[in-house]
Amino acid sequence: MRLQLTTTAALAVLAFGATSAAAQDTASTSWTGPYVGGQLGYSWQPSDGDETITFDRGLDGTFGDTVVTGTGANAFSPGFCGGRYNNGTRAGGCRKDNDATAWKLHAGYDYQFGAGPSGFVVGAVAEGGVSYLYDYVTAFSTTPNAYTIGSRLTENYALRGRAGYAASTGTMIYGTGGATYGKIRNRYRNANNLPFSVNDRSKWQWGWNYGGGIEQKVGKFSVGALYLFTVMDNDDFVVRQTGAAPFTATNPQGTDFRRTFSKFAFHQLLATVSYRF
Repeated sequence: MRLQLTTTAALAVLAFGATSAAAQDTASTSWTGPYVGGQLGYSWQPSDGDETITFDRGLDGTFGDTVVTGTGANAFSPGFCGGRYNNGTRAGGCRKDNDATAWKLHAGYDYQFGAGPSGFVVGAVAEGGVSYLYDYVTAFSTTPNAYTIGSRLTENYALRGRAGYAASTGTMIYGTGGATYGKIRNRYRNANNLPFSVNDRSKWQWGWNYGGGIEQKVGKFSVGALYLFTVMDNDDFVVRQTGAAPFTATNPQGTDFRRTFSKFAFHQLLATVSYRF
């Protein structure tokens, strides 16, 4: 991931350096007006090493129960990991969640206060694209067995406001934030192929994002770099594990599983380019 982030940042720096002379010729042009463009970069997730899976043995909607073996011991004493299991045992460990490239298309409008080449700028931008991110958490039982809940973001859209300051050199620095809406596909598997059921695997979820960036004018275009942090709700996916003790010890219908972190969160670093009308 570090190499990918370095490459994205280097491309943005080169774009600024290669166009600095041309930017001087456009410094007197106002940022006011509509624009369209695209974004390309990298997405990665915050560390989720503390995430676990929580259980509802009574199927009463109250999670936090301890699943016990026939002797009363904690059936999940081997613990948890933030990722996908390798071979179904705690000793086998987990594969880390994937980071991924990201691309988006956007359209927006900016308004610059004042008639000079510099001044404050406010605007709004709508965007949509994909990130191909996965987020997994695994529980290991004493059976032994491993149980993984995974979430994948397939597409997301956002409407963000932004505000910043434009210098006379044609450079604008800004902050941004707004609402986001995306499709999250949830999945579940266990290493021993015990039977299970799930509720709706695919959900459209709301969230929010914020960040900041820099843009440089180049004639009718502007190029820039943008950082965003996005958080989306993902708290209603439930797995019902059936078919064997200890999951049927309290209720013959089984035991419900749910991940403890109810959000889907990720960072993005993006290179941007826009055509300004």
